[in-house]
Amino acid sequence: MDVSLITIDKDDRNVLENLFHYYIYEMSDFLALSPNQDGHFGYNKSQFDIYWKSECHLPYFIYVDQELAGFVLIRKYPSDPSINDVEQFFVLRKFNGKGVGKKAFKLVTQLISGNWQIRVLIENSRALHFWESSVSNIVGQNYTLSKGIDIDLLMFFIRFEVAS
Repeated sequence: MDVSLITIDKDDRNVLENLFHYYIYEMSDFLALSPNQDGHFGYNKSQFDIYWKSECHLPYFIYVDQELAGFVLIRKYPSDPSINDVEQFFVLRKFNGKGVGKKAFKLVTQLISGNWQIRVLIENSRALHFWESSVSNIVGQNYTLSKGIDIDLLMFFIRFEVAS
């Protein structure tokens, strides 16, 4: 199974926007999200604008054997730009449990070194397990896990460093 990352070009933004509906649907398990009158989970599409305006924001599609499998959005954390932050990470369910997410994140950290953080909703124990396992595959036990507020949500913060 060949996992790869492809930078999302502005011309492919609509594909990201389409996939993001599935991401929002999955997050509805943990947040009070409901579909709108048209049956879509709405979101502010302008949130993606910065990914094609700032070098500090990096959008990637995740592919498995040349098949679109998800996306990862990386940014410099707004309150501390020295930290690389996984803003959003999504793998389609058909690829869950096959190591795709772990391989994709390892590829991300091979592209981008430095200080990292991953934020996980307190209620999302499956994601916490995934991220702790993924991070430990990269840095062993050299990471910290703490709780904190991000905007208005209590979250787990996983912090670690990837050497260049």
